[in-house]
Amino acid sequence: MDKEEAKRLVEVDESVRQSITENEKQLVETRFYKEFVINTEKGPLVLNDVYITVERNKENDMEYHFRWVQENEDGEATLEEKLMIDKDGKAFSIEAFEDFLQDLTLDGEILFEENDKEKGRLAGITRDDKNRNKPVEAKTEKKQEQSKEEEKKVDEDLKKQGKDLKLTNFRKITDKHLEERMPEVFNNSIEYAMAYSETLGSFVILQKSYQMSEDGKMVETWEQNENIETAGTNYKPIISVNENGDRVEQKVPLALLRTSEDNKEIAVTLNAKDYGELDIETVDVMPCGNDTIHEQKRVARPVGMQGEGNLQGDGVESLKQRYDFDYDSGKDQNGTPNKAHAIAHGATELMEEGGGRENGVIADEDTEIPGTSLTYGDLAKFTGVTIQELVEHEGEAEVSIMDRAQEIEEKIKEAAKENKMTVEGYKKELIKAPGKNIEEKIENANEAILGQYMGSSGRGR
Repeated sequence: MDKEEAKRLVEVDESVRQSITENEKQLVETRFYKEFVINTEKGPLVLNDVYITVERNKENDMEYHFRWVQENEDGEATLEEKLMIDKDGKAFSIEAFEDFLQDLTLDGEILFEENDKEKGRLAGITRDDKNRNKPVEAKTEKKQEQSKEEEKKVDEDLKKQGKDLKLTNFRKITDKHLEERMPEVFNNSIEYAMAYSETLGSFVILQKSYQMSEDGKMVETWEQNENIETAGTNYKPIISVNENGDRVEQKVPLALLRTSEDNKEIAVTLNAKDYGELDIETVDVMPCGNDTIHEQKRVARPVGMQGEGNLQGDGVESLKQRYDFDYDSGKDQNGTPNKAHAIAHGATELMEEGGGRENGVIADEDTEIPGTSLTYGDLAKFTGVTIQELVEHEGEAEVSIMDRAQEIEEKIKEAAKENKMTVEGYKKELIKAPGKNIEEKIENANEAILGQYMGSSGRGR
């Protein structure tokens, strides 16, 4: 998927997300297929360049909507839906598809599985994991045995190289975007893994690559990634951003592994939700330091690991998150995303305003904004930006998050009073209302409330 296709996928995702809110729907994921095939009794129905959105309706049922981007003579793009599969597998489509789909019951997840097997069809996907349970790989005895066999193979390969590392906590890294973030550290290998070495008393990063054996054959061999240094326990904090940008927290990892690049590190953390297994995060080290919280600012991003149910090994970060960091924000002279700088400074501002804080959430949906009755989740919904973006702006904007929240809260109180509603009742209407900013949302909420009133009173008919 090239840069323009990635940008278009994000635009389609955001457009659909905004348009379905008024119908009390939630967007679970958006997929872009270069080619999508539905096999029918009359032959294969081939859909090219299609965007498929998985949506959860207000009855909590899943729906699959097929959309295409169309451009008119003036080059203006519109999004047109031509096929929908409901919760019962019934298809509703334009006339051109009806002959193929008539009397068929379709399962969206099975269709995805069939098409994803064919290389080159699925070009990109962006997910909202808040609205869908991520499939977690079952901890079966068979899978544990497979992991043990893999770990044994790694040990044998390392011993042949004169390294008896006595590995434990072995876990594969499935994130195919790792090399994009750290090209100088991760390169020319086909697989990566992490483990703890009892011999070294440290965590290590391992890699598998093709090597020539003594009999002249190419074989797959595990070795230690020499671009990453071993390290013991340390107490340097990191600012960790989750996969969707809706949670920013400070935490102290179990270890920070230095790399061959001065501005890149690997953080090893313990993630309770993944059966207490070890995770890693890539870390950007800022050149700026000497602030009141710690010496150097470090911003960490999650890495997809074995057992997290990652689709096609695609990592855990949403497409929008990767695009924002790696393309949209630009990078400094050391290759550090400018977005990481902004997050680091914004998070530091928030921590200082709050009198500093130890490990814990700096901002997420439930974190209250001091001096207001709003949470960061509320403010994100009312302003149309992510919580991560709110944190970024804190380090740059003249108006603080608290000032902005207080200003919006006053507007909500005034609008609630005008509509003769409680503040909490009006906030619910405001969240449902479409709009790119608080002014548009208030205007649309007021119109919706007026329409409800006129309908219930019998007027305007």
